[in-house]
Amino acid sequence: MSFAFIKPLLISFHRWISIVLAPVFVLVILSGAILSFRPILSDLSSRSAGTVTVDVAALGALIGKLEAQGPVSAISPAEGGTSVDVVSDAADIAGRWDIASATRTRTAAGGGDVFRTVEMFHKSLLLGLGLVVEAASFAMLAIMIAGPFLAWLRFRGTLIGWHMAIGWCLLPVTLLSPVTAVLMTLGVGAGARVPLPRAERPVAISRAVATAAHDMDLTQIATARRFRGGTVMLQVAGEKGGAFVVTDKGVTALTGGPGLVKQIHEGTWAGVWSGSLNLVVSLALLGLTVTGFASWFGRWRRNRSVPLAAGAHILVAHASQTGTAARLAAATAEALAGGGEKVALAQLGTVKPADLSRFRLVLLIAATTGEGHVPDGARPFVKALRPGTIAGVRFAVLGLGDQSYAHFCGGAETLRTQLLAAGGIEAAPMDRADGNPAAAWAAWIETLQAVLGLRCGTSSAPMGGQHVALTLKERHRLDDPAEGETQETWSILLESEEDLAFRPGDLLRLSPGDGERERAYSIGSSSRVDPRRIELTVRLHTWRDEAGHEGFGRASGQLIRGAPTGCHFHARVDPHPTFNPPADPTWPVIMIGAGSGIAPFPGFIGERKASGRPGPAWLFFGNRYRNGDFLWAERFKAAAKDGSLTRLDTAFSRDATDGKHIQARLEEASEEVWRWLMDKKAVVYICGRREMARGVEEALSAILVAHGKVAPDAAHDEVERWIAEGRIRIDAFD
Repeated sequence: MSFAFIKPLLISFHRWISIVLAPVFVLVILSGAILSFRPILSDLSSRSAGTVTVDVAALGALIGKLEAQGPVSAISPAEGGTSVDVVSDAADIAGRWDIASATRTRTAAGGGDVFRTVEMFHKSLLLGLGLVVEAASFAMLAIMIAGPFLAWLRFRGTLIGWHMAIGWCLLPVTLLSPVTAVLMTLGVGAGARVPLPRAERPVAISRAVATAAHDMDLTQIATARRFRGGTVMLQVAGEKGGAFVVTDKGVTALTGGPGLVKQIHEGTWAGVWSGSLNLVVSLALLGLTVTGFASWFGRWRRNRSVPLAAGAHILVAHASQTGTAARLAAATAEALAGGGEKVALAQLGTVKPADLSRFRLVLLIAATTGEGHVPDGARPFVKALRPGTIAGVRFAVLGLGDQSYAHFCGGAETLRTQLLAAGGIEAAPMDRADGNPAAAWAAWIETLQAVLGLRCGTSSAPMGGQHVALTLKERHRLDDPAEGETQETWSILLESEEDLAFRPGDLLRLSPGDGERERAYSIGSSSRVDPRRIELTVRLHTWRDEAGHEGFGRASGQLIRGAPTGCHFHARVDPHPTFNPPADPTWPVIMIGAGSGIAPFPGFIGERKASGRPGPAWLFFGNRYRNGDFLWAERFKAAAKDGSLTRLDTAFSRDATDGKHIQARLEEASEEVWRWLMDKKAVVYICGRREMARGVEEALSAILVAHGKVAPDAAHDEVERWIAEGRIRIDAFD
């Protein structure tokens, strides 16, 4: 049985036992923190008190007088032996008394009784639940031992990052508390166990003092308190001091004392220092409990179908591929909220169909990807739709698309059809946006106001990005046609005269001519490295018509063949936040690209390297020939050498010595991929043709089946959930 099989079980055990027992952990840890002050205060008190000398006869007489008025549970001399602190349930007895004059000088009793009460709470929660506390000690020890096996130490400024840092760095000391608790439960190291004497009749403290005074010197008595079986325990300082139990028959010295395990657990082995260490341990355990629970709770809230404000009547959801639908949905929600409507905003992939019934109206803005498909992140929602699951839900759809494509707004059409089949009711006809959606979106908002009576504040369509003037600075060919039947691919470097803001994965939209459809290229550089240089990977698009005439794509032909160096272009940089590298450059990533789908990944690596703290990065690249079209080979090899790229795996499908596709490489490295996914929580980026992207999804599902020991259907559902959550990010084209 491999650790890869055991680990998910450990994670579940660690998580759910911690959550179930979190209330017990918090109560026991807090009471332990309070008890850690007992040895601290005791040590400080003994240092400040100096030598205590008590008039034993006067003390006995005072306590006898007080006991005639009510029960006394404990006494402890103070002020060098001239006074005594009395603990009693009777308010007129408890307090500090002057021994010589037998008068009360202070009404506060000192606090020893507080520690005893807390100790009882620590051991049984004051409810007789000692077995629950003991079981919690075993559980705490088990989850703390399991913790380091679940994730390597990696400092991150997040709740779970702090949780791991505390757990790893303070593990040796935090283990002290549960280890010693478990040992004491098992009867190991608690000290010599001698039968305690019992009294036939309960002994009062005054009588115990008088009885003991016949046989020993009590002038340095430290405490006297009522003990088990009707006895009284005396603590006496000095060379002949110690702990004694007094019965109605006489005095018995307690030998052996607490063992080392008990002293470590209670923090009594070094006074102030050991008590302070116990306090630190308690605070660390409390921090682990709180950060662990808060991290789980935050993840639970994020994973809930719709993180809504209470009382929302309208849901605005988006199915976005490049971020445009998401921006329009946010603008829609803002406009409705500005008019006084109660609105919730959500990504469609995070919504369950049953959640739609919470709202009187659902507004959907949907893009299209591939051959008329819904965007990748919305697939879990569409898959979950069944006849009747949204019966009676009123909805309206705005589709985003481009009429130059065969399946204009096909994704939105598919979504609308599925909603109707699931019982939804179309509240307003579907609208479609061709190209720039600003005008169509504004018209759709007006329709919603006129047809549905919605109230909207003033709002405008979000800007589609920054318009830029660029100069073609240089280009060089990335493939070598002499080494095989390669696809002509070039590196294109464009330069701006002004600083720009962009990240790898953002889209540069170029129009080859006035009024022509824009072509989008994935940016492979970062303004965090150089704010004026945009790098693209462009494959020359070729075509042949029915008459046999050949030609080049308008945009790729210009960039590669038509435009001379120094030529100027007007373009637009569109943010694509769902395909940008993680904001934290230390976060692990797995990049998967085939052919020109490698375009954004040189920028990923360059940006992480420039940060000075690149985290683990694994690149899978596939193409036809290693010698012919290993695009950006030198840059990736240099990155692997300097450490900004942790691992590089390639697949060249037409090489006689290879013949594999990326999917096969993933499966060959399945155990390590599994570890990156589960241990490192790596984010997966897939860029390339849709067929390749689907194949990679299947390979990832197969890895979950093989190493996660889940059924194929469950593995597919998990992969789609990861896509919806953004753990797997796809930028695919046909």
